[in-house]
Amino acid sequence: MVLSLVGVVLLFLTKGQIGGLFGSSEEVNQNISNILPVFLISVPFVAISRIATASFYATEQTVLSYVLTFVEPLLMFLLMLILPPLFGGQVMIWWSTVFARIITAVIAIALNLLFSKQKNLRQKSKINC
Repeated sequence: MVLSLVGVVLLFLTKGQIGGLFGSSEEVNQNISNILPVFLISVPFVAISRIATASFYATEQTVLSYVLTFVEPLLMFLLMLILPPLFGGQVMIWWSTVFARIITAVIAIALNLLFSKQKNLRQKSKINC
């Protein structure tokens, strides 16, 4: 989380120069500068979901890892179909990505809590036997 927040701060502070790194025009650079803060909102949530995905995979809970891997693009797709017509066109495409990442992080936290409780219960039952 600390690394993601440091990254967010650095990207926000340099948002006006990022497009120039890739040789974009001044107009494109301005568009990047305007929309980048929207994407930066989701960075800490991406950190949560990526760490949870790796954790599930490392502990051989691959189904949960796959759920988190595939739920984000599915949510993005659904939100990109629903939100722009309802709430304002192009800008909602960008917000759909942010909302999908936030929802994925919430799912990751819920799965982690649910399955860590089950693991703890199994360990306690083994100890009691």
